Amino acid sequence: MYQHILTAIDGSTRAARVMDAVEYLAKATGAAVHVLHADEAEAVYDRVVDLEDDDVAQAVIDREVVRLRAAGVNAEGEVADVLHENVADLIVTRARELGSDLIVLGPGHHGRIGALLGSSVSHEVSLRAPASLLLVV
Repeated sequence: MYQHILTAIDGSTRAARVMDAVEYLAKATGAAVHVLHADEAEAVYDRVVDLEDDDVAQAVIDREVVRLRAAGVNAEGEVADVLHENVADLIVTRARELGSDLIVLGPGHHGRIGALLGSSVSHEVSLRAPASLLLVV
């Protein structure tokens, strides 16, 4: 059914639920998994401010790739430097480049005001996804 799954995770608690679903689907279908973590930055005036330590970002990926491989899943991982507002673009672009047939995300939960003021990565990806999209809540 699926041959290549792209999952984008952050360091939040919902990432564990996302990875449970990814592991299950990969084992059930024999799909390879690409785990992506956006190492986000913000442009502040004429400077770019990194929002996460590089070692912390890499540890997020390493932990999940080791977990998947221990379960017998063909997995690789990547930390990508990206501006906060370009995270959805990164996910969609990687899915196209990798030929992914499934994208798995854990949507952030916004209150009403947050939803009105900010954009949702999962919503933006859903509008342009080149593959099926699974949201794990």
